[in-house]
Amino acid sequence: MSGAWARGVVNSFRALGLDVEALCEEVGTSIDIFMDTNHRPPRDALGRFWRAALVQSGDRHLGLSAAEAWEPRADHLVVLLLTSAETVGEGLEASLRYQELLSHGRVVTLGEHPEHHVLHINKIEHELPITAHEIEFIAVFVMKLLRFATDGAFKAKEVHFEHPYRGNIQKYTHAFGCSVLFGKEKTAILADDEAWALPLAHGNQMLHGQLRGVAAGLHATIEAHPFIDTVRDHIKLLLLRGKSSIEAVATSLHLTPRTLQRRLQEDGTSFRVLMDAVRKSILLAGFERNQTPDEVMRYAGYTNPRSFRRALKRWDLADVDDELPP
Repeated sequence: MSGAWARGVVNSFRALGLDVEALCEEVGTSIDIFMDTNHRPPRDALGRFWRAALVQSGDRHLGLSAAEAWEPRADHLVVLLLTSAETVGEGLEASLRYQELLSHGRVVTLGEHPEHHVLHINKIEHELPITAHEIEFIAVFVMKLLRFATDGAFKAKEVHFEHPYRGNIQKYTHAFGCSVLFGKEKTAILADDEAWALPLAHGNQMLHGQLRGVAAGLHATIEAHPFIDTVRDHIKLLLLRGKSSIEAVATSLHLTPRTLQRRLQEDGTSFRVLMDAVRKSILLAGFERNQTPDEVMRYAGYTNPRSFRRALKRWDLADVDDELPP
C-alpha cells in the first residue's frame, strides 16, 4: 500500500488507543515507513503490523473497529478522482483505474451481476496472506468513502465476505447499514442503479479532468510486473498437483524453461525466489487456518517431510515440527 494508506491504518490504530510505536518496534519497522506519504512501504510490513495490533488489542473485530475510527478525507489523488467526478459510478471507474497509486495491486475491481453493480475486494498477497481483519477494514473504508463523497446518501444493498461469520452481526450491520453475508464466493459490495447514479457532493468536472491527466502520468511510472503475478499463479496451481519444477511451470505458460528464467531475471527475480515466496505464503496461510502440518505440506508441494522440515526451520516455523509425519 502507499504511504497515505499505511498512515491511515496507523492513525486508526492510534485512535483505538494502541501503542503504534511499540507495534512498529515489535515488527522491526520504523514508523516513518508508514507515515511517509511519498513512499510505498512493503506490503508485508503492514501485514506484520496488523498481526501485532491484533495481539495487542485482543479485538476479534479489529478491522471493523479500526475502520470505524478512520476519518474519511480527500487527501490522496485516487480519492480526489472519486470525489471530483459527477456521479458515484464515474468516480469509481476513474479511481479504480489508477488505484495502484494507492495500493500494491488492484484491490478493488468492478464485477458483474444480473441485478446490481458490484465492487469486488480482492486479496493482494505477497509473503503473508491477507487477514480477515484487513479485508473488513478495506470494505468499511470503501463504504465510508462513498458516504463521504455523497454527503451520506450512498447505501449498499448487500455486503458479501468470503470468510465465515465470526460473530457479532450487529457490529457488521452497524458498519455497513445493510445485510452482510458470509462464506460467499467473493468479497463484494453490491449497489443498485440509484446508488450508482448518485451525484457527488464535491463534483467538479474541470478539476476531475485535470486529475485524470496527472494520475495517468504518475501511473505510467509505477513498476508493474504482471508476468511475475502470472507465474506466481501458475506455481500455486501446479503445487496443488504435486508439480514444482521449472519445466512444469514453463510448459503451463507455453514457454521453455530458459525463456521463463530469462524473463523473470529481466523483472529482477528468479524462479527459485518465486517458488520460495509462494510456498512460504501457502505455509503461513495454512497454519493461520489451522490446517494440519500434513495438509500444509501437501498443499505447498512437498513430498519429502525432511525437505518440509528444512523449509519450516528456514522460515522460523519449526514449532510445528513435532506434528509432522516421520
